[in-house]
Amino acid sequence: MKLSLSEEGLVCIGGFCGATSRYLVSELIPSLPGTLIVNFLGCIAISILMYGSIYFGVFSRNSRLFFGVGMIGSFTTFSAFAAQSFSAGPVIGFLNILANILSGLLGVFIGRVIVTNPRGSEWIT
Repeated sequence: MKLSLSEEGLVCIGGFCGATSRYLVSELIPSLPGTLIVNFLGCIAISILMYGSIYFGVFSRNSRLFFGVGMIGSFTTFSAFAAQSFSAGPVIGFLNILANILSGLLGVFIGRVIVTNPRGSEWIT
């Protein structure tokens, strides 16, 4: 697959926006809670992007590159989640893993409901 310079630029700019947003959240809400929040919000956002594309075709390839690969990809952080869970100790670490997984699934569900809700779909059409 060949990417054009404009597609690479979209990923780059989206990545900059997502990484900057991640940094700002970590300054406001450090450590475990901050990582939980960005992962939860990232799951909602990627779910809206994914289901909006699947069900309604509303997001172009460029939108998916900018938001999905660039912004959301750099905003959420699995490596911080793993390292923080490990260093928190067995009980807090396990609870953090559980909270991230459950909130991630809830986030995807919320995003899907937002996209597929018949009353809320007027903005899509």
